Amino acid sequence: MGEARQRENDQPPLKSKKSVHYSFLRFLNKTNRNVDVVWVNYEGARVKYKTLTPEQFLDINTFAGHPWIFFDSLTGDKMVVQLKEIFEPVAWNSDGNDWPPQRKVVNITIPVYSLQECCLMKLRGIVPKDRINELEITDVLKEDLHKIMLRGGSDVIYQGASSSSSVT
Repeated sequence: MGEARQRENDQPPLKSKKSVHYSFLRFLNKTNRNVDVVWVNYEGARVKYKTLTPEQFLDINTFAGHPWIFFDSLTGDKMVVQLKEIFEPVAWNSDGNDWPPQRKVVNITIPVYSLQECCLMKLRGIVPKDRINELEITDVLKEDLHKIMLRGGSDVIYQGASSSSSVT
């Protein structure tokens, strides 16, 4: 997607905002898939921090207003946190707790897909990209299948975190 593109529904581009309010998180992969943990930086570029295996976690020290997104490592399918594709942390003491800071557990899960999405994801693994237009399905479904094949990590910067706990 990148910084030049706008989010759906003409929302401003997704990027981190300047903040001095810490947020202490534990991203926990509750799926049966490998999941890429991706931070969206100040320019709107996606920075991959780590790939989590099922039930693996990553402790992150970040800031309020720094968005995180999650993808299936193999397919590029979006994962969700609290039923949302974008997780924006809040300050660690936003609920009135003063000291010591508590790490918030953030469960990464698989979204609920429609029957159409499930069928398109299955077709993605069966039909070669150059043969989609030969399928006897509507043009709208062909377009959707093309889109589902294009999505994923093509615009992710593979940087990685230097340790298991980072400040971003």
